[in-house]
Amino acid sequence: MKLSAGKRKHRGYMEKNSRKLTVYGKTKQFSQTVPQIRFEGQWLEALGFSAGDKVRLDCEENRITITKLSDGSV
Repeated sequence: MKLSAGKRKHRGYMEKNSRKLTVYGKTKQFSQTVPQIRFEGQWLEALGFSAGDKVRLDCEENRITITKLSDGSV
């Protein structure tokens, strides 16, 4: 993501399209805590993601890749 002239770097912005986020703990039933990752912000829109888009998560140990699905594919 490139910033246009005059735009401030915001908290969490990093060079080379990287972001650092925190894995949160969410308490479920019976006081069980499970990991939770939240993504939000205008940077998602700048990357082509919009509310209502469908995504695919490809998961392997220590890595999650998020890919926006084409319209109509689930």
